[in-house]
Amino acid sequence: MRRVLSISPWPSIWVMGQGGGSPSEGYAIQAFVKAGFEVTHLTPVATGLPAFEEQEHVRFIRIANPFARLRPIIKTGVGFFYRFPAVSAWSLIVSGWLRKSGEGFDLVVGHGLESAFALRRAARYLGVPAISRLYGTSAPIEQLRGGLLRERYFDLLYILRHPPDHIVLTDDGTCGDEALRIFRVPEDRCDFLLNGYDPSLLSMKCKESSPPYVITATRLVDGKRVDRVIRIAAMCKESLPELQFIILGDGPRRGLLEVLIRKLAVSSTVHLPGNVPRTKVHEMLCRASVVLFTQEVSNINNTVLEALVLGKPVVTLDVGCTRKFIRHGQTGLLYKPYDLEGAARGIERLMREKSFRKDLGRRAEDFSRKVLRPWPERVNQEAAIYRRFIGSS
Repeated sequence: MRRVLSISPWPSIWVMGQGGGSPSEGYAIQAFVKAGFEVTHLTPVATGLPAFEEQEHVRFIRIANPFARLRPIIKTGVGFFYRFPAVSAWSLIVSGWLRKSGEGFDLVVGHGLESAFALRRAARYLGVPAISRLYGTSAPIEQLRGGLLRERYFDLLYILRHPPDHIVLTDDGTCGDEALRIFRVPEDRCDFLLNGYDPSLLSMKCKESSPPYVITATRLVDGKRVDRVIRIAAMCKESLPELQFIILGDGPRRGLLEVLIRKLAVSSTVHLPGNVPRTKVHEMLCRASVVLFTQEVSNINNTVLEALVLGKPVVTLDVGCTRKFIRHGQTGLLYKPYDLEGAARGIERLMREKSFRKDLGRRAEDFSRKVLRPWPERVNQEAAIYRRFIGSS
């Protein structure tokens, strides 16, 4: 059986908190196995996680964590001062492990932007093909089109300007297909994939909660702009005093968000329950009346796709390529990036007009069935990409 070295900057495959990775990273690992690879998944160590785990065809090995060690630099307010040293250090740590272990591999896959340098160094050392597995671009497409500001996304630009043997990029609403075209990445060296959904969602019988609630699920970090959710909740409080806002997830901004909740006097309607298992997220989505996302770069993520499958109306902001999926008045309600007042009024209308809410949810569900695949099919699609690299090293 062929062997793949899977390099990830995230200690956990997915949690909605500090150090959490992409929810589709686990499905990428499934695709490696489906393609016929034995997987060694190399990640940074983290508190509460074992240094070594083993499952069928997959080993999880956790080594030194430069991201945690260098995180205090973030307080400078300049992300580059943290990111560049952390990404560079991660590359050296991975290379050190590779030399010390003496293990051989037939393919190297680097997950996320933070593995850009580690991927290239490991593949060069082993003399095998390299694949960059990106879960979006994490950069506003307006900045990637030109100008000096885009240079701060050094890890993304390194991948796009000097592409490895292949790039597998998730269509997460960050306009990654346009980014590939801007940097002229050859079409035969990249694949652009939309995430799937858990097929168990199709059998869920949803009944809205009483009192009703609006839900969002994300890591509590700067770019997710959860503060906007809280401000929208404050705008809705007078007209919809019973409506609750539930924010699932955790992260370094939790303390600041709790201060904002108290400042805006919405402690009775805004709740931060923290991290919950994915099955619980699905249950809470099923009982929600509205799904709300207010992020900075894109508002298309797994939770939004799952909401569409469940027939839930989505209220969100028009950033990135969100409008490819959320079409105003058809599959959801879409507002200009800073129109929080408009989003609040949209929620009010959805809550007052049950027929409108149900009709919008029904259209969203119909749309999802046309464009989304259940994860088993989607994993097969990705496995076919990796299978092409068997025997190419």
